[in-house]
Amino acid sequence: MTQPGYDALADLYAETFPDPYQFPIERHAAAAFAEAAAERPGRTVDVGCGLGHVAADLAERGLDVVGVDPSAGMLTHARRLYPELPFVDGDASLAALPSDVPIAAILARFSLIHVAPAQVRAALRGWAGRVDAGTPVLVAFQAADEPGPPIAFDHVVAPAWRWNPDAFAQALADAGFSESWRIIHRDKDYRFPMAQLLAVRA
Repeated sequence: MTQPGYDALADLYAETFPDPYQFPIERHAAAAFAEAAAERPGRTVDVGCGLGHVAADLAERGLDVVGVDPSAGMLTHARRLYPELPFVDGDASLAALPSDVPIAAILARFSLIHVAPAQVRAALRGWAGRVDAGTPVLVAFQAADEPGPPIAFDHVVAPAWRWNPDAFAQALADAGFSESWRIIHRDKDYRFPMAQLLAVRA
């Protein structure tokens, strides 16, 4: 899988988003995730790591992090900005990571929105097959208040879907993860609510 939209806009993204988080609540959620991940052996995987800012923040918090992204353009910036961190060309299936790499935790911030819903469910099942009980997973996404299936929306870069948080929690549960907590954040300058959902492998 490639991401030509993000490849084309990688330079603009690097100029527009120099910080890892747009809102303070995102930083708090990442910090809580890092605390949970620190208790686990292995590597923390940042799925859809983009420019690498969040991977670098997690590394500063003491985690052994690897970033995974399907956009060559975004990975070029990540490797330039954070040459000390490993970045892998791959998608949400994590097929690009060797199967013998132990995974301590998985983070996917606003990346699974670009994966078709059926493939999201397949990816979650794949994650569950690679991690041990108690492994934390944090997923952040543009949310839908409406119940029901994911809703396609007009993301500027690539096709995207918004999930109702209950529906995403159910997808995680179906894959073998148990929800620990969620945060729903609304900002007056952004058109959609944003969800941060942490679950652990049952």
